[in-house]
Amino acid sequence: MRDWSSICRSMRYANTQTEIEYQNSLKDLLLENGLGWSDEQISEQPTLQLGSTERLIPDIVVSKDDKNKFVIEIKKPSHIKTQKNIEQLVSYMKQLEVPVGIYIGDEIEVYYKKIGDGSRPVSVLRAIFDANEAGGPDFVSLFSEDKFSVDSILEYIKKQESKLKFKSDVDRLLSEITSDKFQKDVFDALKKYLVERGENVDVIESALSQVVFNVSIPASESLNAEGRASNDGIRESNGVSQMKRNNGTVQRYAYGLIRQILEKNYALRFRQLYELFGRKNFIEDINQVRDARRWFMDESDIIKTIDGIKVVVSNQWGLNNNSKPKMDRLRSIAKEQGIEV
Repeated sequence: MRDWSSICRSMRYANTQTEIEYQNSLKDLLLENGLGWSDEQISEQPTLQLGSTERLIPDIVVSKDDKNKFVIEIKKPSHIKTQKNIEQLVSYMKQLEVPVGIYIGDEIEVYYKKIGDGSRPVSVLRAIFDANEAGGPDFVSLFSEDKFSVDSILEYIKKQESKLKFKSDVDRLLSEITSDKFQKDVFDALKKYLVERGENVDVIESALSQVVFNVSIPASESLNAEGRASNDGIRESNGVSQMKRNNGTVQRYAYGLIRQILEKNYALRFRQLYELFGRKNFIEDINQVRDARRWFMDESDIIKTIDGIKVVVSNQWGLNNNSKPKMDRLRSIAKEQGIEV
């Protein structure tokens, strides 16, 4: 069995192949030589009859112990994935009564769907064909013939959900800590402490009037092309005057949700992320910014996408009047992505 990096090296020239050749390469490199499945366990383009006239033809179905285990939908790397592609994969999963499906194109994405309860499919893992891809070794471990089981997939989902919740909780607390209200509370608590210590009130007032409280977050890590945390390029000049961070609670709350959405979809290019929000005033390429006051422009707030675009997030958020539909839209997208709102 091969490791993830050797699989990626073998797939380097896959985009020059025809779709049939690409499917054969995946069968050989990914399943047989890569993950240890035998030819007898792999069915290519089996026909699934639906009634008397309709039929489904999945690209690959993998079986073990005379039971179907997962199904694979294959597109060439040059193909841009659509929602219809995923719906097609899910239809195969339903018909075959398998809870696990894999989409393979310019990336690998694993889906899980509990059979028979009407639930929506869950994106379990995404990985591009890059030796440094963080999710690559996880994919090899989960889908190796000697290790594969649906229970392992479910356990992996639980771990990922736990990580996302932890990150969400950290973002929520950071949003609170960096808010103006929190800093005022700290100021008031310090004043109360000094009074209880016996300091003269007038002395306290005079001293504190000369103090400026500024709780801020140091330059943090961005997403590099492998979708992992990195400082690569974050300190480069972006050619736009840096504006003071807007630390409002609502603005930071929205920023946290958008960052989680971008991190969860790290394998998407900027154009695909832009289309994900469906409106132009959520994220923007920093080079296209015209009014820097309307975006989080601090270096620590910039997020780098897989295709190298430096993305900034809107700071124009509110909960009332004209701002409410925009916030509702963001919350809806976050929920669709499985992010706790």
